[in-house]
Formats: sequence, structure tokens, C-alpha cells
Amino acid sequence: MNNLTDDKKRPFFWLFLLNIILTLGILISLVFLYFNQEKLFESQVNRYTSYRLGDALRQSDDFLTEYCKNFIVTKDTIWEKKYWELVAVREGRLIPEDSGWERSILDSMYHMGFSQEEFELLKDALGKSNQLIKKEEQAFNAAKGIYLDSLNNYSIKGKPDLEAAFNILYGQDYLMTKTEVMEPIIKFESLIESRTKNTVDKFREKGEFLLWTIFISIALLISVFIISYYMIINRLIQKEQLSNQLQSRSKEQACLYKISQLTESTQKDIDHILETTASIIPYGWQFTEQTCCRITFQGKTFTSVQFSESEWKQEAKIIESNKEIGKIEVYYNDLTGRLTTTPLLEEEQELIEAIALILGNFNERKSYLEHLKRSNQNLKDEIDLKVKTEVALIEKEQQLQYALDASNEGIWEIYRDDDQINFSERCYTILGYTSDESVLDQIDFWKGIVVSDHQEKALINNVDEIKKNGTHDSLYRMKTKDGAYKWIHTKGKAVEFTAKNAPKRIVGTMSDITDRMKQEENILDAILETEDKERSRIASEIHDGLQQTMSTSLMSLEKVRMSVDFNEPKVEERFQMGYQYLKKAIEESRTLAHNLMPKVISENGITAAIESLISAIQNSSSTSFNFDQNIDKNRLKLSVEMTLYRITQEAINNVIKYANATKCNIQILKHSDVLLLTIDDNGDGFIVEENLKTFGINSMRTRAESIGAYFEINSRPQKGTQILVELPSE
Repeated sequence: MNNLTDDKKRPFFWLFLLNIILTLGILISLVFLYFNQEKLFESQVNRYTSYRLGDALRQSDDFLTEYCKNFIVTKDTIWEKKYWELVAVREGRLIPEDSGWERSILDSMYHMGFSQEEFELLKDALGKSNQLIKKEEQAFNAAKGIYLDSLNNYSIKGKPDLEAAFNILYGQDYLMTKTEVMEPIIKFESLIESRTKNTVDKFREKGEFLLWTIFISIALLISVFIISYYMIINRLIQKEQLSNQLQSRSKEQACLYKISQLTESTQKDIDHILETTASIIPYGWQFTEQTCCRITFQGKTFTSVQFSESEWKQEAKIIESNKEIGKIEVYYNDLTGRLTTTPLLEEEQELIEAIALILGNFNERKSYLEHLKRSNQNLKDEIDLKVKTEVALIEKEQQLQYALDASNEGIWEIYRDDDQINFSERCYTILGYTSDESVLDQIDFWKGIVVSDHQEKALINNVDEIKKNGTHDSLYRMKTKDGAYKWIHTKGKAVEFTAKNAPKRIVGTMSDITDRMKQEENILDAILETEDKERSRIASEIHDGLQQTMSTSLMSLEKVRMSVDFNEPKVEERFQMGYQYLKKAIEESRTLAHNLMPKVISENGITAAIESLISAIQNSSSTSFNFDQNIDKNRLKLSVEMTLYRITQEAINNVIKYANATKCNIQILKHSDVLLLTIDDNGDGFIVEENLKTFGINSMRTRAESIGAYFEINSRPQKGTQILVELPSE
């Protein structure tokens, strides 16, 4: 009950945990979004400041040039004062209140965090701007009549020379320097634009990602809230329904309890029991006042108060010893027209069936007790007879045991209520063991000595099926204590049954049939050896007789064709047709002789024979054949090699004819205790059960069993086919 409650609470726990995770995710995303926007704003401010710094340098050059020209034209000192104040501002010696600068342009460059390339461009522009200032200072002094001496000091005084001053400002050298000032500023602004754009794009994409994350998290959170709401509503509805059901069940249980108490004593009269039951039953139904009941029992009828029939009816038969002795009928009255669907409940039907069962059991117990009194006298005679029968049975079992001991067979028993198999000591000694060696775990012991591919057939793995069917008959191989393998035949059938005719005790035998199987293998081996000899004889006759005759005929026809001129086209056409058919017959006879008895097997072994077979068909088939092996040039018995070759040949023919496969893998692998031949294809496959009796499959299985090998074929439609041949090592 606690586990059920935990299962119901678990979805709410995960939804609550998901709410917390989504809420934390939204809060964390908002924090990251805030810092991202801060960085985005900072990058925008840096770009504006960078542009402002470059523009300040460019405008200061223009203002200085304008102030210089105004002074030269007007001789007004106010322009000279403004000029040198602006120079002082640029150098940081004068900080106007409304300028927005707190340091020189060069210092501002250092504090802006420019890259080395950007800083070098601004520094280059500032250097060229300072060259303009020197030229403009020279123009100022020329307008005043002050000139440079040999030491580049303004110490020589003379007449003001306005023309020289204008020549300096409008000279090519000055104009070229002014142009050069703009080039690094333009490159600087381009670099700033590119760097800032990448930064802004980076933070904008990150901000959009965070924003979408928040939106999706909010949507998921809303979905979780909606799901939680509906789950809570459904849970409340379920609890309400459960409460109603519990109330109904309590009425049903009370009704059933009263009837059970009524039928506890078999001394009561059956008519009294049935009459009282008919009056109790309506109190167990959902509409008690509208419920009425009728019990018919062995020709008598018992009804509840105000009984009448209606269309709403439930009934159950009273059964005793598989025979109907009465029935219970329950009706709903005064409900016609009030309901559109049936008011009858499945639980109420189960209740009426339970009451019918109680009444049937009560009558059966009562009848049994009555018969018991009459049977006491006969019971003693029956006991005496049973004792005599059991003595005879024991004697027969002893005789059977003596017979089994003489026949060298083991005995096993399975009981319906026991999961173990009782093995006689002979079952162990057949395989070289003693019963003491399986004391710890009988199941593991018997499973461990069954050959892996025969596990499905083994007695130890079919206990449930044997209990169900009551019969068993199987052949399989088991490993003895000294490491050898034996063929074991287990069979048995049920000797005791339950009252319902189900198997209660199954007894069987375990026999060692290794010698018989070897004899059968020797017989099959002799048959196949004879068959291979006959194939060899026929192949030799075809090769030495028929092929030689046809080859001689072909040579004669070749000479005729070279020496005769055909005048009529039809005659030549018929000659050519006969010539070609003769060549084709020679080729087919050669192939037939090779297929009947390929010499490559006797000369070079199984691996060379299979490689030759694959090479012969590879070019004419759309299937790709792959062959792997680890026996190299090690030879097997000729009969084994011939059998494996015939199985492989048959399987390849089936792949080419029916499988429509693109790949087929053939493997011959030798392990320490077994030799495996596997043939796998990826073709159409088939239903194995429907094709077990075909000639090809039976031929392969017969050949495998003739050399003592295990044969298995597995296939499913569209899943390919696998053939397995397992030959134990000698």
C-alpha cells in the first residue's frame, strides 16, 4: 500500500522539482541577460567615445587652421589666443569645463583600451597633426615678422610677410600633411566600427538566446502549472469516486458478511437460509428501496418484499458439483424512464455471483454431511480395500524397479506441487556421477552437463511443460564426468491425476542410447559413402566416356566447318546451332561431373573445395560470398569433408535460387571441443516451421546427423537465414 501511495506521489514530486528548476533557470537567465546588456551598453559607449576622440582630433586640426588664417587676415590677437588655448586643450595643459575631456588626447588613447593597431593609427594621426601645428606656428610668426634662425629658434625679427604666411597655409606640403592626418583617422574609425560591431553582435546574439531561453522556460513553467492543475483536479475526482466506491463496497461487504454468518452452521434449514437471504440481498445494492430479489432453488421460490420484475435484471446460477440447482435474480423497480443507461454495476454482478457460490457451497456441505453419516459404515470397507490395493501397487512398483534395474535405465519423478525432479541413483551412474555430487543445486548440476545447443530439449528445462501435458519424450546429448558425450533418451507420462484430471505425478525413464545412435550414424555414413562412391563412378564415366566421345565429335565438326563452304545460309545456321549445343553439352557434363564428385575435396580438402565452389559461381551470381576458416590445410575425415561440402553446396544453391540476398558469409571454425559450420545470408528469409519437411532441409539435416553433428536452421521473413552445423571433436 505504501508503494502504491509513493507511486501516486512521485509525479507530483517530479512536477514540483521541475517547477523549481525552471524558476531557477529563469532567474539565472535574467541575471546573465542583465550582465550581457551591461556589456552591450559599455561596448556602445566605447564606440561612441572612440568616434568622439577621432572626431575631436579631426575637428581640432580644422579649428587650428581656421584660427591661424583668421589671425593672418585680421591681425586680431583673439584668434591667436584661441589657437594656443586649443593646442593646450589637446596637450592636456588646459581643461575647459564644457569640453568633456579630463586629460590630453594621447592620454585618452591610453585609457580607451584600444588595440595596438588602433593606437598606432591614432598616434600616427596625432604626430602628423603636430607637424601641422609647427607649420601653423611658422605662419603665425611670419605674419608677425618673426623668423627662424640657424638654430631653428624664432629670434630674427623683420617685416611681417603675409604672403609667406599664406604660402605656408596653402602650400602643397601643408595640404599633403593635412590629407595624411585624415588617412589614419579613417582607418582607425573603420577598425573601431568592425571591432565594435562584432562585439555588439556577439552580445546581442547572446542576449537574444537568453531572452528565448527565458520565454521557453516561462512557457514550460506555465505548461507544468496547467498539468499540475489538471492532475490535482483528476486526483480530487478520483478520491471522490473512490469514496463513493468504498461506500458501495461497504454495503456489499455487509450484505456478504451477513449471508456468510447465516450459512456458517449446516444445522439450519435450507428453506430458512434462502428466505432470509432473499430479504438481505436488496440492502447490498446501490438503490436499496428499488431493489427486489427472487431465489429459485430445486423447484421452490423465495422472494423479497414487494417483488416485481423489470427490464433491469441481474442473475447468477447456484451450482453444486458442476450442476445448476437454482438461481438468484435481482431486479431494479421504479427506474424506468429515469435512466438512459443501465444502473447495474459489475461489482453488483460479482456480489450476486459470490452469494450464489456461498449458497451452493452451503448446500454442498449440508448434503455432504448428510451423506457422510450414511457412508461411515461403508468407509471401513473401502479403507480395507484401499490397503489391499496399495499393497498390490507396492508389489508392482517393486517388480517394475527390478525390471528397470535389469534394463540398465534410470527412473525420474515429477510431482505437480514440487519444482524438483526426483532422480534415481541410476540416472547419475549412467553419466559417471553419484547423487552426492548434485546435493548443492540439482538444477545447475543437470543444466551444466547438457550440451548448450540441446538445452531446449533437456528434461531439466521442460518441467513446467511436462506438468501441464503429463508427457515427455526427448533425445539430447550430455557430458559425462570423464568428458565424453552420450546420447540420452528421456521419456515419461502421468501416472496419477488430480480431481480435475490434471497430471499430479509423472514417472519416466532415462536411457543411454549412445550405442544405438552410433549404429544409426554408421548406417547413414555407409549409405552416404556408398552414394558418394556411386557419384564418383558416374562422374568418372561422364568424364572418361561421354566427355571424350563428345570432344571427339566436336573436333570432327570443327574440321568439317573449316573444310566445307556452306552455300545455303539455313544449312550453315543449323550446323552452327548443332556445333554450339555440342560445346554447351560438353561444358554442362564437365560441371555435372564436378558437382557429382569434386576431386578437389579428396586432393586438397574441404576449404579448397568450398573456395573452388565459390569461385565457380561468384561471377554468375548477384550474391557476394565470403568464406572464413581457421583449419587451413588440416584435413578431416573424407566422409566429414564430403558431408560438410554437400551441406554447403545445398545451402548456396538455396541462397542463389530463393534468398535474393546481397551477402552470404560461410565459416568453418574449429574450437577445442567442436567444429562449427555456419552459413548466414541477409536475404528474404522464411518461416522455418512451414518448411521443415522440404527436401533440401531434410537432406542437410540427414547428412549432418549421419556424421553425429547437430543441425539447426534459423530464419524469419525479411531477416535472412542462418544454418548451423555443430560437430563434436573426437
